[in-house]
Amino acid sequence: MLKQVTDYHYPGSLEEAASLHDRESRSFFIAGGTALALSDSKRPVELIDVGGLGLDELELDEEAGKIEIGATTSIQNVIEHEGIKSVLNGFLSESLEEIGSYPIRNAGTLGGSLVHPFPWSDVVTILSVLDTEVTYFHDGERKTRDFSRLYERDFRSELNDSVIEKLSIDLENETRTAASFHKFNRSEFDVAALNLACRITHNQGEIVEARLAVGARPMLAERVKEVEEELAGEELGSELARQAGNMAPESLELGDDKKISGDYRETLAEKMTTDAIKGIYQEVSK
Repeated sequence: MLKQVTDYHYPGSLEEAASLHDRESRSFFIAGGTALALSDSKRPVELIDVGGLGLDELELDEEAGKIEIGATTSIQNVIEHEGIKSVLNGFLSESLEEIGSYPIRNAGTLGGSLVHPFPWSDVVTILSVLDTEVTYFHDGERKTRDFSRLYERDFRSELNDSVIEKLSIDLENETRTAASFHKFNRSEFDVAALNLACRITHNQGEIVEARLAVGARPMLAERVKEVEEELAGEELGSELARQAGNMAPESLELGDDKKISGDYRETLAEKMTTDAIKGIYQEVSK
């Protein structure tokens, strides 16, 4: 828990929130506050609460094939949205429900999960396999960035100085797409020791596009491009799932931490990749 909060601001607009932010005085944007609550820093900080800026709208536009989620929308509200429960056969709501406990999901926001992500973040892994675009306010302007480029090194400074407004998820190919999320943790409420998301777009069983992301490696999630490229153009099947599983650990940087060893992560990555693609194959074959 932060010990030295010197000022707590409630801005009335994005412009005011941005004007209050000053890295030299260690100011931070806050909504749900779950990330900063875990900080044990004793250095003075200023908090800028963006929870009152109306960034909590949640809309599923089935005609346009798009979900728009305000940055301060709680993870639990996304899970409980009736329309989103049917998206990608429940992938988004069911995978988000794997995050921590109900109180954490009820306080934590999607925007807050992205600005200062933990290496074990399930949210980053899940959104990495979807067509996600992030809208943010920076330096007096509203900008957008594809989620796949959100954590590029030269953009991190800009992200830290920005207020995330919303996330947009494109569902254009939903009827030909299936997705799966897997997570290994030591208890129901423990953070992931490894997590994995897979999404496959197909045409009568032939893979048009594949996305595979692995997080808690113990580093932040990354896409496994080598496996994605190998899957494209292939026929979905159990043997293909096994081959992708064998390939995944060789295509990832996996290390040790206090939870598990890098060798064990390799074993998990192989099994979880195989299981994810097998599960999608079974869903598509119904």
